[in-house]
Amino acid sequence: MKNLLLLTDFSDNAYAAAQYAAKLAPLWGIERVVLYHTYEVIPTVGTEPVVISNLDILEEKQKDLNVWQEDLMQLFPQGIAWKVILEEYELSYGVNRTCAEEDIDIVVVGTAGKSGFKKLLLGSNTLKLIENCHTPLLVVPAKAEFRIPKKMLIATNLKEVKLKLDRLLINAAEVLRKSEVYVVHVTKEDPASKVVSTEINIMNDMLAPYHPIYSYILHSDIAVGINQYINENHIDMMVTFHRDKGLLSRIFNTSIAQKMAWKSQAAMMVIPVHSG
Repeated sequence: MKNLLLLTDFSDNAYAAAQYAAKLAPLWGIERVVLYHTYEVIPTVGTEPVVISNLDILEEKQKDLNVWQEDLMQLFPQGIAWKVILEEYELSYGVNRTCAEEDIDIVVVGTAGKSGFKKLLLGSNTLKLIENCHTPLLVVPAKAEFRIPKKMLIATNLKEVKLKLDRLLINAAEVLRKSEVYVVHVTKEDPASKVVSTEINIMNDMLAPYHPIYSYILHSDIAVGINQYINENHIDMMVTFHRDKGLLSRIFNTSIAQKMAWKSQAAMMVIPVHSG
């Protein structure tokens, strides 16, 4: 991983995520940081047409970004290249656009933002990023304490294992090599069934070089069960997957990744597995 996109809404939680990223940077070989802020101006609808000037907003946010860059450069290792981007886009669109243009390897975001004028939508819209981000996303809870990621947990529902692990190993093979790997099977199906057994065999073969420790989650609420496992086994970072299954699925189902973004106190890397 060389290029990191760091999102900010100038909140304490965003700063905490930046501190976390700064400590990861030398461990993961980060060479370049793009500090990113985007905002949307929503016009007031009244009886008369309203013309909104963005100059004042733009100037204030540019000043904030410059201050943040100067501060964060003191946290990150020397020699890292920096770029600041300020835009007026919907968050997910802006992030995906920037990731493509800047060849970003990982996006770092906090789980909660601040209300009011400076809000970048890092709270509830962290979930939108999980749904829509095309780049691996590191979600840092406000209460997460940094620990060198020596224990990595991979959570899988034993579906589309090859597709998901291919994506994981393309993006994070070096990270896994530096860690003790735990795998939690999240499934309500019989592990002895032919379909599940096939998926397990695929996973065993693909992860064999990392010598993982396998477990099953037996809990009525899977997200709670995973969080309990994280705490009991002192997991430093969790890896999970988000599979884009279309609009109706996003409306009617809440993914494990979404739940974990709110419930876990450990950082979570979300690997996107998009259709199409």
